[in-house]
Order: sequence, then structure tokens, then C-alpha cells
Amino acid sequence: MSSTQDAIREAAKNALASGRVDYFIGWTQGHTPSEAIPAFIRRPEEVDRLIWSPLCHHNLVTFLKRKMPDPPESRIGVCVKGCDSRTLVALLQEGLVDRERLYVVGIPCAGVIDKRLVDALFTDEVTEIDFEGDLVTARTRMGESKEFALADVLLDQCGGCYSPNPRYADELVGDTLPESQGKPQFPGLEEFEALDSAAKDALLAEAFSTCIRCFACINVCPVCYCWDQCVNRSRRPALVGQKVDTKENTLFQMVHMFHVAGRCPSCGACDRACPVQIPLYLLHRKMNKELYEMLGFMAGMDVDEKPVFQTFRIDDVLGE
Repeated sequence: MSSTQDAIREAAKNALASGRVDYFIGWTQGHTPSEAIPAFIRRPEEVDRLIWSPLCHHNLVTFLKRKMPDPPESRIGVCVKGCDSRTLVALLQEGLVDRERLYVVGIPCAGVIDKRLVDALFTDEVTEIDFEGDLVTARTRMGESKEFALADVLLDQCGGCYSPNPRYADELVGDTLPESQGKPQFPGLEEFEALDSAAKDALLAEAFSTCIRCFACINVCPVCYCWDQCVNRSRRPALVGQKVDTKENTLFQMVHMFHVAGRCPSCGACDRACPVQIPLYLLHRKMNKELYEMLGFMAGMDVDEKPVFQTFRIDDVLGE
């Protein structure tokens, strides 16, 4: 892990010192050692702020989606994990970012932790998390400490990850990991798919009834990019109601799901950003499963592949 961190710092330092990039986006320690947050590095002497650990869950591609600002013609370095790179590939496929202005550092990723699972093990605030091989040690502000297996607190989507290695990068740091063999898996959907239509509707209504329409899921989504003309925000015309209730919340989430269909690789950023913990990741996973079974398509796998909704084959299976 430390060797990968050193390699990230070296790549960033060289890119900044040579003028290849104007700034570099990676991760750094947050307010406490239990958090990692996005970092914008502008000078070679700042690269020691960059870190790499299973705490680095943020998908940094989200900072590229709005026409790559600050300033508009900047050359940008960015770190991507496997799932992150697939969101970048989706944007590149549609010409939404300029690859000539990017320097992409790819990082093979064996999984990142779900901080919510760690927090649930304590009554006090967790302020420090250390990693030693497959063992995690967490400590609270009051000094309580617990050890547990890394596998027990990984994000749900990490267990079924189909792309632990970046699909697109200018430079790869760290050792590549074994790729999944066979067809992709979509775990966690079995119970939902076994329900009848009425039960599915009731389950979704219950989940979306708690939505507070904070737009965190849209803000953090790296492939939800029509910020200035968002259907869910439009008042003229008012295509989606702004009232916070179960019906409007469901429509809001469904519009978002269909908008990112074919781009979303299930990175889970929306799920982690939700303050009321709606299982948005499962919703997008269901859409991805349908796209794979009908069209044999997985988002962000090949930068030279056309997006699924820009192609047509006479033998496409579009459902019954």
C-alpha cells in the first residue's frame, strides 16, 4: 500500500514539475486519520499530502464532468480506481472531456471500506483507522479500539467488482490484480427480483419516502453532467415536481437512474453520499443488469466502444 502511495506522489510530482499538468487531483487525509478527502495539488512540494488506502472511496472523475473548470483550459492530473476509470471512459466515449488535457494515473484497487459499517461498531466517533494487511484497527476519540477483518467492512460493490484494474490510464501504479472471469455478477438483487410487481412498488415507495431531495446523489455522480439544464431542477418547464413526497421522490430518482443508464458502472458514489442511506446503488445495479442481459453491454469498459444508446443491432434482445 505504501509503495503505491509513493508511486502516486512521484507521478504527481513529475507531472507538476514538468508542466504536464496545472494541478493534480488525488486523495489526502481529512480532519482525522479516519477520513480521506479529495485533494487538489498545484505545486510539486505539496505531493506528500497525497495518500492511498482503503479509505479513498471518492470517485474523483466527478470533478471533471462540468467542462473541466478552474481555469477552463487547465491540464489536469487525476487518480482513478477501476470503477472510477469506467466513469471516465463513459465521459470520453461521449466526448464530454478532452483526453488531451488529462493525465490519468490508474490504481489497481482491491476494495475500499464502507465507513458506515465501521462507525456502526462504536457509540463514539471513530477518529483513526489503520490498515495492516487484511486487518483493520479502528479507534474512537475516547480511546476505544477494535480490530476486524478488512473483508468484513468493504463496500458492498467491492465484493462483486468486475474491474479492479483501471480500464483507461496514462500511467499505472501498483500491481495489477486478477480480473473476474466469466459473466459479471449482480449480487444483492435476488430478494428484490423475487417480489411481485406490487411488492416491488411498495419497497421502492418505502425507500424513496425518506428522500429529502438534497441532490447529493446528482452532485456526486460523475456521469450525471447536464448541470445547467437538469430535468429534475427545471422550473420552466416543470417536468418533475419539486414537492418532497413519495410520488415525486420516486419520479426524481427514476429520472436520474434512466439519465445515467449506459454510463453508470455502479461506483456507488450516490449511495455513499445519501444522508438518509437510500440504497441507490442497488437501483443502478438493477439497471446495469438489464442492460447487460438485453444488450450485452457494460458501461465504461472500452474507450473506443460506442455508448449503448448510440448503436443498434438487429439481433438486440430488448425484452419481452
